[in-house]
Amino acid sequence: MFTLSVTVLLWYTYVQRKKDMEGFGEMVPDSIKEDVRAFLIYSIIATVFFVVLLLVILVMRKRVAFAVELLNQAGKGLIAMPLLLIQPVWTFIALLLFFAYWCVVMLFLSVTGKPIQYNNTINGEMHVEYQEGELISYFWWYHVIGLIWIAEFILACQQFVIGACVADWYFTRDKKSFSSPILRNIGYLIRYHFGSVAFGSFIITLVKIPRAILMYMQSKMKGSESELVRFMLKCLSCCLWCLEKFLKFLNANAYTVIAIEGKHFCFSAKRAFMILVSNALRVAAINCVGDFVLFLGKLGVAGLTALSGILILEAIDDLNYFAVPLLAAAIFAFLIACAFFSIYEMTIDSLLICFCEDTRVNDGSPAKPYFMESGLMEFVSNSSKAIDDEGAAAASAAAPAPVTAKEGVDVRYAAPEEVEPALQSEKLYPDLKDEDK
Repeated sequence: MFTLSVTVLLWYTYVQRKKDMEGFGEMVPDSIKEDVRAFLIYSIIATVFFVVLLLVILVMRKRVAFAVELLNQAGKGLIAMPLLLIQPVWTFIALLLFFAYWCVVMLFLSVTGKPIQYNNTINGEMHVEYQEGELISYFWWYHVIGLIWIAEFILACQQFVIGACVADWYFTRDKKSFSSPILRNIGYLIRYHFGSVAFGSFIITLVKIPRAILMYMQSKMKGSESELVRFMLKCLSCCLWCLEKFLKFLNANAYTVIAIEGKHFCFSAKRAFMILVSNALRVAAINCVGDFVLFLGKLGVAGLTALSGILILEAIDDLNYFAVPLLAAAIFAFLIACAFFSIYEMTIDSLLICFCEDTRVNDGSPAKPYFMESGLMEFVSNSSKAIDDEGAAAASAAAPAPVTAKEGVDVRYAAPEEVEPALQSEKLYPDLKDEDK
């Protein structure tokens, strides 16, 4: 309905602006013509988008309902932890402060070296240049690599904190008494897992640097290299870009596994990879439909901003051309929405990892009940039918067998050494440690 309302309003605005243009007769200002043409383009794009959206909803209505239920669970988690929504603000401030520090250091490096004085023979002015030594050139590279690494490290810290908070919320039985664990998980990160996060961000840096070098070579060799060289450079850049996206997705899920299991990065990355592979159909459905729904939310924010702008600017009689400012405001709103909706995306991905670990360790029996809420259990049982009965059977067959205790041992009363290692996770079975004490 919202998309339809925006489309109708854009066409209505276009018709009104066209009538106003016809009132000028033959002496129509160029700004009015451009304004009418811009609204015609906006209206056509909105109409095409509405038709495509309508067709997608009709064809994928069951999968959309599947993703919406998971979004509902993510919304419950964010309601329990509202301060997670301002994490992009703190991340942006940290990145801004680091970039300011980086610029200051670069400024000092640019004036570091042996000063050499030059006298201008024409006007008698004196110039001083700093001749860099070999050591300073190495510091330039060190500082550039540090920019990429630390920036990725700050973003990885945000991903870890969000994943740890979502895992805390998911693996809490009594969610009514749940308190926000943000500060606790920040301390958990600093005390135990700084190295894992730094290592994960360093892997991303190792991919980013060759890709940046290839892009630099492309810009320098533009117009001079052969078609074959240009094609090879573009192929290598594309491969590195795909590898970078894959590693970022794997790292984000690995940080959630680190928060759940408390293990090092390599173990957690391997476990996250196995979870994603064994639940490939489920991951594909959630990512495709979930990302599409979130994209609609971002467009909704941009559309609401544009709608508000139209209503406000239409009331100003002296303003004839406002299509470009309106577009700029909508783009700016879309970018801000992307920053905050990224929290939703990370929450959904973390919930998926928690769900997979929950189903791997537990089987829903009284001895090993699920940690998930009833709504999520309903969602899981319905999703296997909604997506594909055959595909769900294949996914469950590919998944590893649930971890169980030794035969004949009740998990609730067993000693820690009698339970499989995966069942001794502090978040999955906190009772074990209390009973052991």
